[in-house]
Amino acid sequence: MNRLVVSAAEPSGDRLLAELIGAIRARGAQVPIVGNVGPSAAAAGASLLDGLEHVPPAMGLTEVLRSIPAHKRNRARLLAALRPGDTLLTVDSPDLHTGLAREAKARGFRTVGYVSPQLWAWRPGRAPAVAAAYDQLLCLFAFEPALYAGTGLDARWVGHPAIDRAIRSAREPGVLAVFPGSRPAEVRRHLAVFLDAAQRFGAKEVLLAAAPEVDLSSAASGNVRVVGGAEAMRRAGRALCKSGTVTLELAMSGVPMVVAHRVHPLTYWIGRTFVHGVNHLALPNVLLRRAAVPEFVQRFDAALLASTLANVPEPPTEELRAVIGEPGVAGRAADALLG
Repeated sequence: MNRLVVSAAEPSGDRLLAELIGAIRARGAQVPIVGNVGPSAAAAGASLLDGLEHVPPAMGLTEVLRSIPAHKRNRARLLAALRPGDTLLTVDSPDLHTGLAREAKARGFRTVGYVSPQLWAWRPGRAPAVAAAYDQLLCLFAFEPALYAGTGLDARWVGHPAIDRAIRSAREPGVLAVFPGSRPAEVRRHLAVFLDAAQRFGAKEVLLAAAPEVDLSSAASGNVRVVGGAEAMRRAGRALCKSGTVTLELAMSGVPMVVAHRVHPLTYWIGRTFVHGVNHLALPNVLLRRAAVPEFVQRFDAALLASTLANVPEPPTEELRAVIGEPGVAGRAADALLG
């Protein structure tokens, strides 16, 4: 491998890439890593490719549409930067990355995807198109490789990073951790109601978890403190969070949680129209196929969230442990990539 050319377009993908880079370096591999990276991957040793544009994280149909031109320009620059012997690695964001990988593979470059598209929820017939774009796919869930059976794609289960990110919570009574999201649009839709629910709940201290690219300092007042996600998870007696990977991280850390998520009404309608066979949004509920943690989608009522927090059950930590794999996810991903 000459170089590893990477693309991680979202904060969650940037974090996943940073963990992978750490595992690659731990194995003594000094392959240069360049591309479309955020602050976490850059801190881990990747270099931002010259000429790429920073595209703020987008969520919802209108925001995504506005970001498409910049993503297209970045895609063209990444393709132009590929040299003989390079491997292209894309992390998550399949709608942005599948076309990039397909074009790179057509030009003779090895292509690897980290995180399978959620074919089990969204367009299950897309497996052949994904297989045509990638030589190798590193999957987070054990059932995903079977979705590509017969396509010729080397799809491997490496496990979910939540198992390695779990922090044994001190479970401080009266401490409520609030996770409003890592995208500006998520924060706008969630923050005010989440903080209202926290005060109605009567939390002694509210730890507002801030993602690296989101400034929440203006929300700090009274018993509300802005902290990093790790501190919020470590001290939380209970948590109020949006959907996403954080729900698995909280569950593996043993923190009882209430999950609430709101998107643009048009985005919600499209999702309800085209996503079939999935009745939940919170990952613990999706994986266990039942309402293992309280979950509210588009129902944003601070009083309802507060009363649910008061009676929230313990998370299904051990059940999920059996589903998402053993620790060492980044190491297994690095071994597959380097091998």
